[in-house]
Amino acid sequence: MPRVVVTTAGGVRGRPAERGVVSFRGIPYAAAPVGVHRFAAPAPVAHWQGVREAREPSPVAPQDPRSGYGWRHDAGDDHLTVDVHVPADLPRDLPVLVWIHGGGWVSGSGSAPAYHPAAWVARGFAVVTLNYRLGFEGFGAVPGAPQNRGILDQIAALRWVAENIAAFGGDPARVTIAGQSAGAASVAALLCAPSARGLFSRAIAASITGETYSLAQAERVAARVARAARVPATREGFAGLPPVRLLAASDAVAQDLAADPDAGPRGAVPLLYHPVVDGDVVAGPFMQGPHAGGDPTVDLLVQTVADEWTLFSRSGFAPVARNFEEVAQFAVAVGLPASAVQEYRTLMPAADPGAVGDAVLSDGLFAEPSRRFARAHTARGGRTHLARFTWRSPALGGRFGATHGLDVPFAFGNPQAMEPFLHAVPVLPLARRVPRLGTRLRGVFPTPASVALSRRMVAAWTGFAADGDPGWASIDTEGVPVHVWGSRDSLETTPDPRERIWAGVEFRPFDQSAA
Repeated sequence: MPRVVVTTAGGVRGRPAERGVVSFRGIPYAAAPVGVHRFAAPAPVAHWQGVREAREPSPVAPQDPRSGYGWRHDAGDDHLTVDVHVPADLPRDLPVLVWIHGGGWVSGSGSAPAYHPAAWVARGFAVVTLNYRLGFEGFGAVPGAPQNRGILDQIAALRWVAENIAAFGGDPARVTIAGQSAGAASVAALLCAPSARGLFSRAIAASITGETYSLAQAERVAARVARAARVPATREGFAGLPPVRLLAASDAVAQDLAADPDAGPRGAVPLLYHPVVDGDVVAGPFMQGPHAGGDPTVDLLVQTVADEWTLFSRSGFAPVARNFEEVAQFAVAVGLPASAVQEYRTLMPAADPGAVGDAVLSDGLFAEPSRRFARAHTARGGRTHLARFTWRSPALGGRFGATHGLDVPFAFGNPQAMEPFLHAVPVLPLARRVPRLGTRLRGVFPTPASVALSRRMVAAWTGFAADGDPGWASIDTEGVPVHVWGSRDSLETTPDPRERIWAGVEFRPFDQSAA
């Protein structure tokens, strides 16, 4: 008989146990963001009478229908929800993992199959995954509305966990937040946000993205979206657009950016929305400034992958550098001097321009922001562990290597879910130029070595989330040691020489007028 749990808003009935897991899905943590709640801070959930069925995932947040996460304009509006997964015998005082999905701030779902947490639940965890507002709904600059609504949603979800997880058997004093890509940047933002303090005690951030917008830049983007939608750039004008029209207008602006020869990586993968430096929720870039590194009382585990950018360049979303002049253009676009390309070539003497370009963008957009955030957390007095994932996918003859996001199914104990995960990576608004990514990445199957690696990663991540110990030492101010995941693991005790290339680069909020 499915179990009924009483939350602060009413009773919920979960699914029958599967693989030892009882799941309660689609539980609202905030009111549906429609009507007066649209573009507003998340509002409390209205109480319901009786028992609410929590057997199926909620609708996903509005996003490009090509994303692969199943959004439909008629699917419903109640998407500010959580899924809760607990052991079938519902023990008490379990450590809690709260997972924040990635997707470039424009796509994704907490209910994606790659995040099925059976391996974590088997180790005695309560696992919560959540949805939050995406794209313009979550991060567009709307006059008179709060910025960073997607992050405000995440904070509301964490408050729901604090108030309700004990009813499901979780311990609200032992909450670890975790995420990958935009989800990892969300983790960094939450670590730095005063309004999130005290809602979690540990954090895991896999591949932190470094991009933030100035308020002026967010307003420029909003003005372009308004022009594309043919409405005034006012709260009333945007509120008059159904989500599907806002998505279409955002796509039109993204296509213009993709066609801009001077846009650099921002044109290669034209994401319009990023956290906005508003002086409130986001005080500045997460890896530098007085707030950098966030709350030092929170234990932190940061992880990167060896070949972050290949997910974009080797799938056809982004161009592959054809010569070293183009690599120099990539370098300048991410803040390096063109002369830095020679330093990469010296460290990668056998690499062709495509591989060097991939390395520059992997470092600039993911690896260096991640490493710098980790070092900043340590500098503030926090305990930080650092890891790098190097297992190379055999897909398409190894073209992708250890690509962006490939570590996620390993960390969830689902190496067999690599192929569905790669189907579900964020499909950016470029589908008119290239095939959907999921149609090109087939035939990735787990091997004994990858299964063993997944078990080691689950043990390390759950060990860290349970008691702060992943199995290797925390880093010093130079950012070592680094645990290296692969078919055979290792420990690096000297800094990566590529890091010194980035020593003088600052991560400022992007502002087109200053670019």
